[in-house]
Amino acid sequence: MYFDSILAVSDFTALSAHALERAALLARQHQTTLRLVHFADSPKTYLADPIARLGQRARQLARRHEIAVHALERSASLDEVLAEAGASSLLVMGPLSQRSWKRFYLGTALDQAAHGSVCPLLVVKQAPGTPYARVLVAVDLSPRSKPLIDFAGRFSRPPVLTLFHAIDTIDDGKLRSIDVSSEAIRANRFGSRLLARDRLAQLIGTLDATRPPLAFDVEHGDPAYSTALHLRATQADLVVVGKRRSSSLARFLTGSVAQRLARWADSDVLIAPLDRLASPTTTGNSR
Repeated sequence: MYFDSILAVSDFTALSAHALERAALLARQHQTTLRLVHFADSPKTYLADPIARLGQRARQLARRHEIAVHALERSASLDEVLAEAGASSLLVMGPLSQRSWKRFYLGTALDQAAHGSVCPLLVVKQAPGTPYARVLVAVDLSPRSKPLIDFAGRFSRPPVLTLFHAIDTIDDGKLRSIDVSSEAIRANRFGSRLLARDRLAQLIGTLDATRPPLAFDVEHGDPAYSTALHLRATQADLVVVGKRRSSSLARFLTGSVAQRLARWADSDVLIAPLDRLASPTTTGNSR
């Protein structure tokens, strides 16, 4: 996927300052333009002049990182931020927890961005200092896992990736409902784990042979929760997860794996729309 611009969101909190700094590091790494936008969750803002303040921040980032940085000369609602992101290669923001009373059922601003962004979304939770060193890629073993792994490699230099697959335990409940024995359930778990490891090994075999060897692991459990726990155990800097299109009803009832992981993970989270990664118009070589 070609990086032609990065859009970073600021509401002038400490976490959004981390997001702007990480966006600047990535803009320098990929030699691309960084755009900044002030996010206002209501028409009223309590800052004296947020646009002037954002412009000052843009000039500071441009000088320190030697990149082109432009600040949008207006505040933006979440819908406007997502519209701006449609013309960008990457949207970067902190874990925005604002929740509109008019659209309370849609969740926080982060929930809505995770669902609604048409470009990859990077949720920054940690203060950045260096490029990402350890990246965990949550894969579902579908054919779309390969472009997701390739995309994840763009965020680590050199690309040091670990693959992780969580086997949903929903089948355990189905087996228990028909009185299958505990021994049979354990045997089914063991078999599904072996199958998943074999498929991961096959997937790695289809990747570029020149890349460094990839480690991988498989566990049972809810995909979002298991990935968050594995992320904490391995102390990875970034977790990359794919996102499929989902209905509003499904999002309201459970939230997607990507949404829940964005809330639960301790480290930064990169949510990549799988449809966009698979599109031939968005793939290509980096500058």
